[in-house]
Amino acid sequence: MAVTKADIRAGLAELGLKGGDAVLFHSDLRMLGLARDLVKLPNCGADMVIDAFLETVGPNGLVAVPALTATFAPSRPDGPVGLAFDPDTTPSRVGSVTNVFLARPERKRSRHPTHSIAAIGARAEEYVADHEKGSTFDRVGPYGKNFEWDAWLCFFGTDNRTNTTLHVVEDWMAMPYMAVSRALVKGPDGQPLEVEVTKSPKGYRDFYKRNSRAAKVLADAGIMKWTKIGDAQVGLMKCRECMRLFWDKMLEDPCLLLGNKGENPFCDEWADRTIEHVRSGRAGQRP
Repeated sequence: MAVTKADIRAGLAELGLKGGDAVLFHSDLRMLGLARDLVKLPNCGADMVIDAFLETVGPNGLVAVPALTATFAPSRPDGPVGLAFDPDTTPSRVGSVTNVFLARPERKRSRHPTHSIAAIGARAEEYVADHEKGSTFDRVGPYGKNFEWDAWLCFFGTDNRTNTTLHVVEDWMAMPYMAVSRALVKGPDGQPLEVEVTKSPKGYRDFYKRNSRAAKVLADAGIMKWTKIGDAQVGLMKCRECMRLFWDKMLEDPCLLLGNKGENPFCDEWADRTIEHVRSGRAGQRP
């Protein structure tokens, strides 16, 4: 039997999401159910998922999605390239749910050229503000507000492989492998303008793979609660708990997110400098 919006709301409530909460959710719509059932729904069920989140947190809550873009500059191909960022028109590259979300007239979107976030709900405009003024995962933007506002992180049909909040930990710890990159934005004359992007998550990460060391850390800590909604595994945890857990673990194992030396060239390049950075105390104080 096809999943319904009521099923999604019940599952989210079972995990602990409630009225007034703020939540950033990552999604893979394909995991929700059979394609032959999903194609019968508006936008293959994306609207149903979004509405279920919005109705669960209510008018005093906030729902956000990542809206990452293919806007790195061709002169510095650190990631997907080909577009100049315009918050009103540039599509997300991280799933169909995010693009359906972006099509809603009430959504607000941060202005970071490569790692924007879109939000709907109470304080949405405040939530997305100032993202372009700092580094990619800076405290002043929405990633910082996830921590300050005690937001939830939800993984709807996804898992820790899509956990951009781990990059927030890397940014705030000033890990030396976070890059200075270049991106394209739509300039005042409508033409592409190249801008600098600081603390960009260039390079390989061990947590991008299934059964990573980071996934084991998360599972052992037990801070993520899981349920099944339709055919999708759905997890929910607090941003603060996630960040503090990995901050502590990376003080013990600075290369936790990079992998082991000898496993990939990026780790081989940065491991020694990363270990020295953490051991010297330059990673800063745990938030």
